[in-house]
Amino acid sequence: MRQRKNAAEAASVNPAQQLAMRPLKTGVPGLDAMLRGGIPRYAVVVIAGQPGSGKTILCQQMLFANIPRGQQCVYLTTVSESPMKVAKYQSQFSFFDASKFGKSVVYMDIGQIIRSQGLREALDAIMDSLRDVQPTVVAIDSFKAIHDLATSSQEMRTFIYDLSVELAATQTTSLLVGEYAENEIGVQPEFAIADGIIWLYSQAQDNQLSRYIRILKMRGMDYNATPQNFEITKDGISVFTLEGLVPDRIAPYGKGTTKTGLDELDELLRGGIPRGAPLLITGGAGTGKTTLCLQYIYEGAKKFGEKGVYMSYEEVPEQIIANASRFGWDLQALIDQGLIKIFHVPLPKINPHEQLLFMRNAIRDFGAQRAVVDSLTMMMTRVGSPDMIRNHVYNLVSILKDLECTTMIVSDPPIGARVISRFGVEESIIDGVIILKMVSEKGSRVRYLEVYKLRGVSHASGDNVMKITERGIKVFPRLQEAL
Repeated sequence: MRQRKNAAEAASVNPAQQLAMRPLKTGVPGLDAMLRGGIPRYAVVVIAGQPGSGKTILCQQMLFANIPRGQQCVYLTTVSESPMKVAKYQSQFSFFDASKFGKSVVYMDIGQIIRSQGLREALDAIMDSLRDVQPTVVAIDSFKAIHDLATSSQEMRTFIYDLSVELAATQTTSLLVGEYAENEIGVQPEFAIADGIIWLYSQAQDNQLSRYIRILKMRGMDYNATPQNFEITKDGISVFTLEGLVPDRIAPYGKGTTKTGLDELDELLRGGIPRGAPLLITGGAGTGKTTLCLQYIYEGAKKFGEKGVYMSYEEVPEQIIANASRFGWDLQALIDQGLIKIFHVPLPKINPHEQLLFMRNAIRDFGAQRAVVDSLTMMMTRVGSPDMIRNHVYNLVSILKDLECTTMIVSDPPIGARVISRFGVEESIIDGVIILKMVSEKGSRVRYLEVYKLRGVSHASGDNVMKITERGIKVFPRLQEAL
């Protein structure tokens, strides 16, 4: 009965009403995910940010993404840049379609009207163009520049109010683009009439510029208000968000265990690593972290036929393959068989937000059962605050466990510091920790391996001698373990 009633109610909604209820997609997948589908149709949205933050690119990307067959969008410039200049610079992006320039996306300059005739006439010109074209989306760029031409703040407020009333009477989604400082948001009158506010900004760290997008307001929408990292590429703006991809809670272990391929280490782990559990491999330089991880990936493919992904942020694939060959491990053959994949991202190009997405997709698409992240230190090199680092590590662990991919994650503590990990948060979030160390004894250096932590497992404790032999790592359990 209820189903018949719902079907009847849906049938009673006419096509225009159905369209109005559907959000308008921005054309930026990550941003649409933040918005839970898109911006409200027929809303007035302010796109704000400092010069160079990416406002115009985002605006143009949204226009070209919303050209239904037989319809148009309108882009109005004021006193900042001419339409031809805007088009010239936007034409370098893949979303720009030259065949639609001036036809499906109509460019108009209202700056001359504002300068010579005033805001009242400019309002009439704007509404005349909307009535003539009946666009899906209209953008005014730069809206902030109109303030400088108003004779008074009262005139500007009146113009904004009248514009909002006129826009509400049209079935048009409106984008007001402007160069606003953060302290102007909530002060200027256009923010009061806006249904939504999208804020773009950047932060500099270690000579690297990181861009962020944040939704400050979106009426009637359940949106993600957390700032998300984005980059400007040849395809336009790409937002790196894990919205909808990270489970609400960390999944429990999968069934069974994953053998490391090192028999003695598996004994210390009481059979192996719980399937899907991430393991932190930590220790100073030269302790054997990379060798252990390489052996784990190689043995998994060679002995057990399990697919493995190796994420390297330090060494290139050729060097990794060459290093493995010195132990008699033919990684190239396993790569050719489709059992191993090596991905390398050089340090200057590492974007931790993007890497979480890339890693998830790479593991999922390849069907990897085991993986290596070498190293977390390099991956997080551009993450500044401890809270963001903790959030990234949590997301990484959540993704890996959700994929049931048993992963070794490399970390190196600061030299001379009596801590387990680089950032001090990894060992509390990651399920297991193996510490590798090298100490000087009687004039020689001896390597040790300790299973420091493994949730839900009564693992061995204490230091166990470890040697790097010509066939890889060999662990010699303590006498107590042997007995």
